Amino acid sequence: MDKQWAFVLRLLTLLFMLGGAIWLLQSISWLVALLLVSILIVYIFYPMLVYLKKRFRISHGLATALVFLTFILFCAFTVSLLIPVIYFEATELAESFPYYVERFQDYLYWISQQLIVLDVEAEVREYLVSLSDNLYQGVEYLAEASLSLIGGAVDIFIVLFLVYFLLSDFHTIRSQLIDIVPLKRRPLAENLLEIIDINVGTFIRGSLIRCFIVGVITGITLYIVGMPYAFLLGIIAGLFNFILYIGPYIAAVPAVLLSFSPLTPSPLFIILIYVVIQILDGLFLAPVVLGRIVNLKPITIIVAILAGGTLAGLLGMVLAVPVAGIIKSILELIKRGPAYHGDLTG
Repeated sequence: MDKQWAFVLRLLTLLFMLGGAIWLLQSISWLVALLLVSILIVYIFYPMLVYLKKRFRISHGLATALVFLTFILFCAFTVSLLIPVIYFEATELAESFPYYVERFQDYLYWISQQLIVLDVEAEVREYLVSLSDNLYQGVEYLAEASLSLIGGAVDIFIVLFLVYFLLSDFHTIRSQLIDIVPLKRRPLAENLLEIIDINVGTFIRGSLIRCFIVGVITGITLYIVGMPYAFLLGIIAGLFNFILYIGPYIAAVPAVLLSFSPLTPSPLFIILIYVVIQILDGLFLAPVVLGRIVNLKPITIIVAILAGGTLAGLLGMVLAVPVAGIIKSILELIKRGPAYHGDLTG
């Protein structure tokens, strides 16, 4: 009985600590999100720091300063290059938005009339008719999101602060984490850190390459076929391509809606362009730049992305795939261990 009560007490203590940890993470979710973003940025640029130290034999502090300056210059160049064009095309799109809504309403009305002939449920018809009105609500939501982005200037400075010190102390933090582990378990801890490095680092750096290539190809292709706002649509395609399988279809929605205008290519042709680009991405880009991470089954990736989005929003959707890859690699590591095979033989 004493052993049973001791087990119950330990279990309750564990559950209490787990609940407290979850409550604490929810209370400081804003800081956790900034820290995760900073860590992702560090994973992108840390290989450059290691290369500078080995190739040019410079001090760690100087290498950190050079890499951080490179990051700042990259951000400044990207903003100076993209913001004016995005602002111009977004302003033009906002001015033309009533026209596109009117055209879209005409299509919805025609579809609703066809559904009446087919005797479809009234609820479906009412939803299609009111769908165009929901577009205005979507625009208002985007306006609110833009204001929140402007108000997030403080977050940007905090991220820059965290990135610099994480770059400077990244190797030290890793060493301290390993030193905490008992001596017999340190090889396992090193393997776990290597798994995290491979999955997170490879996914983030590979996804940046993929998103850039897909965004450029999409923008150029849409421009060639005469699609308006091709540059803006290319940026949207590149950004949403971070989310495997689901993101590209979300990015295609604005282009398909705009293609209902008589001055643009047909919606079917636009859909075909996005499908062909995603096929090329799936067959060539993803296997090359993401490597073992995309060996996850599609259903695993989709479930992980949906779960990540439910738990942590857009950041959770981005991190869902590397986290799933980490879990898979840990399971493979356990299967290679002697305890696993011992259980099988037993």
